[in-house]
Amino acid sequence: MAQLDEQKRVLEQWLQLPESRRRDATDVVAFAYRLLRERPELIGDNGQTSLDTIVSWLMPHLYKAEAG
Repeated sequence: MAQLDEQKRVLEQWLQLPESRRRDATDVVAFAYRLLRERPELIGDNGQTSLDTIVSWLMPHLYKAEAG
């Protein structure tokens, strides 16, 4: 249950970014790295949430601009 709370907090932070900063996989990695470094309180103290975990949470939520 704690991991679901962490995921929710991370997604809330991600979705607060402008769409222009949520378009590429590189944006996801940069955000996850910055989050772990600057906002570790969002992740909790279990030590099990890694960069790869955060990236996997965020990848389905990349902003996809409609073509055309």
